[in-house]
Amino acid sequence: MKAFLLGLVSDEQGRSDEMALLAILGVLTFIALQIFAVVVRRQHFEPEAFGVGFGAAIGAAATGMGLKSRLGG
Repeated sequence: MKAFLLGLVSDEQGRSDEMALLAILGVLTFIALQIFAVVVRRQHFEPEAFGVGFGAAIGAAATGMGLKSRLGG
């Protein structure tokens, strides 16, 4: 399991990939805040709004990783 998690946040040479780490943390934070809003604050779950926000988070992460690999950063 540890090797899998390290593989998610490192590049081919074994160096840490900050963009991947930020993307994973951002998505997990987004999901945690949605759970907080529904469970603690008793707000209604809106699947359309969740889908738009989640898609934007995933899209931003993918765009950032794509630009990083294209620009060689």
